[in-house]
Amino acid sequence: MKDNEHFDPTPLSLLPDAQFLAATPLSGGLTNRCWKLSLYHPSTQSSADYVWRPLTQSAYMFGVNRQHEYQLLQAIAESGIAPKSYSLLPPSSSMNEQVLIVEWLEGKQAADDVSDTQLCQLQAQIHALPLPEHRLEVKQRLSFYWQHIPEQFKSIQLVAIHHYFQAQSFPQYFSDTCCHFDLGRYNIIVPCEHQSIAQGEQPRLTVIDWEYAAAGNPSLDLAMTIIANDLDLERAVTDYCRARLQHDDTFVVNFEHWVEAVNAWQPWCEYLALLWYLVGYQVWEDEEYFYQANRLEQKLASLVN
Repeated sequence: MKDNEHFDPTPLSLLPDAQFLAATPLSGGLTNRCWKLSLYHPSTQSSADYVWRPLTQSAYMFGVNRQHEYQLLQAIAESGIAPKSYSLLPPSSSMNEQVLIVEWLEGKQAADDVSDTQLCQLQAQIHALPLPEHRLEVKQRLSFYWQHIPEQFKSIQLVAIHHYFQAQSFPQYFSDTCCHFDLGRYNIIVPCEHQSIAQGEQPRLTVIDWEYAAAGNPSLDLAMTIIANDLDLERAVTDYCRARLQHDDTFVVNFEHWVEAVNAWQPWCEYLALLWYLVGYQVWEDEEYFYQANRLEQKLASLVN
């Protein structure tokens, strides 16, 4: 299944004070394919760049909801940690998908120039943002992915793993916070060298791709971040707790409790990733997705054998 590789500017006629200039496909998106969009604004006689984020069939299969993403970005607009939303276009006669348009952030994708400690500080900053209206219901998301996986991929072992998790209770730890649920360096933008930064200041980091963000357990979000970035668990928890104290006056540090919580969530993270990769293999027909899904299945097999 492939998303449309051609850009149709017709829906942009719904936008006031905006004339279409150009659109360029963006590489690197795993959930769906987005476009860099250039618009001219007659009222200011200036042009600006944006990101066109459609709700394609593939994005839907990953559980994406552009309305939720738009609401969250609106709620955290003043934080400076995320791109500002520009418009949410409804489905129309020429476009059967909802489209979120957000500002384009100048900069480059983070790499080693963002330390593990900075990652955990960003995580703590996100957890201090206003609580989103919608919540990630983990078992509901697991069931949703399961329904979109072809039967030929559901081996006896995978079915046993699925039943195992369906029968488990969630780790009960901390109150909900705003969670990103995909905080990898690939979703962090660092200012380019030519962008002005005051002497002695740290570069301002911004986080993109809030399509999975929701209210949820912060220790689950931290567990996902640790896995996605291959962080040392105890060091990450230490850095996170120190940073959280700076953003939340009510936060009480209980290091052992956080380590226990993150450890408890890790198998759930791995199972979510396993099903996500199987959905991704069906969508993109990329053998790497199938390889990663099989690797995780073999790792989780110890839970049922």
